[in-house]
Amino acid sequence: MKRLLLGALGAAIAGGVGTGIGWLEDPKRTAFSYLFAFAVGFTVVIGALFLLMIGHASDARWFVAIRRLAEHIVAALPLLAVLFVPVLLSMHELYPWTRLASLSDADREVVETKTAWLNTPFFIVRAVLYFTVFIVVAELLRSWSLRQDREPAAAEPLRRRMIALGAGGLPLLSVTVTLASFDWLMSLEPTWFSNIYGVYIFAGGFVAALGLFGMQLVLAERNRELPPGVSVEHFSVVGRFQLGMIIFWTYIGWAQLVLLWIADLPLEVTWYVARWHGGWEWVGILLLVLHWGVPFFFLLLRGLKRRADTFFAVSAWILVVHVVDIFYLVIPAVSPGHFEVRFTDVAALVAIAGALVAFCMMRARGARAYPVSDPTLDESIRYEAAL
Repeated sequence: MKRLLLGALGAAIAGGVGTGIGWLEDPKRTAFSYLFAFAVGFTVVIGALFLLMIGHASDARWFVAIRRLAEHIVAALPLLAVLFVPVLLSMHELYPWTRLASLSDADREVVETKTAWLNTPFFIVRAVLYFTVFIVVAELLRSWSLRQDREPAAAEPLRRRMIALGAGGLPLLSVTVTLASFDWLMSLEPTWFSNIYGVYIFAGGFVAALGLFGMQLVLAERNRELPPGVSVEHFSVVGRFQLGMIIFWTYIGWAQLVLLWIADLPLEVTWYVARWHGGWEWVGILLLVLHWGVPFFFLLLRGLKRRADTFFAVSAWILVVHVVDIFYLVIPAVSPGHFEVRFTDVAALVAIAGALVAFCMMRARGARAYPVSDPTLDESIRYEAAL
């Protein structure tokens, strides 16, 4: 573990140096590289928070024995709030609505109707509110879970608190994630809009979080960090969850495309026009094949979800393809009709991924690998998948 921590810290430093060099050479393009990398980290972590809250809200007993893995991921949220500062400092490079004079007359007329929402002070205030919600919810759930380990007598009341917060907090989390996706990603192209965009971001992040969660589960089982009895049954249920969310992600992406196609309004198709020329069209086609087709048909196989090596490979695939999906959402805003990958894209991704992994590992120090005092732990261990 120490070697992994040092490797993550080294990656964060090396990636940070590369990103800094890029910022000196081309501030605008590097700002988009950084936002892309930040969006990857944010969507995965917030997807893990949704997973944790849904597990509590539904009182999912199978989830109890392995939920600490999700708690380790959401522990990254305070660092993500800090990592958002460069985005705020680069707003003028990223968001056209901060420099109306640079827009065409037609675009400026459209964007000016949105200035009550798209203005710098309100943007910053909203970002603070979003992260406050994310961090408070995640830290409460995580702290109550860890407190169960220290205070077995209070385990049942704490379990009820987590169920209540999971159920009551889901609507608030859904609204804040939707608005954050509008602010941070959709407003990169402020003349375009889609009411379903926030759901697409949620679905992609949730799928990616399940991919990371599946990888953690396999590694924890191999390292004997899970309670005795946790087995392929838990792999199977996470795999079915992955399959369901991949179908949902595909449906939302298709629904957005069809609705905008039927409406056939110029302002609603500009987003797709920027992504249907100069090589970007192949990225969109590959996403359909790689994000939906490949994992869908593999996860239909019951045996695959119950073998650690193949389940790990599919989980890793899901996470990697999510990176491509976020790249497809962000970079065409600065390079419409011209596909490109720059070294700053890789450097920023390595920097943020390394920083998040290192931060989560440091916060996990001293914590038990699973909630040893949760009243439903034994039932969770004995879980048997129906399919």
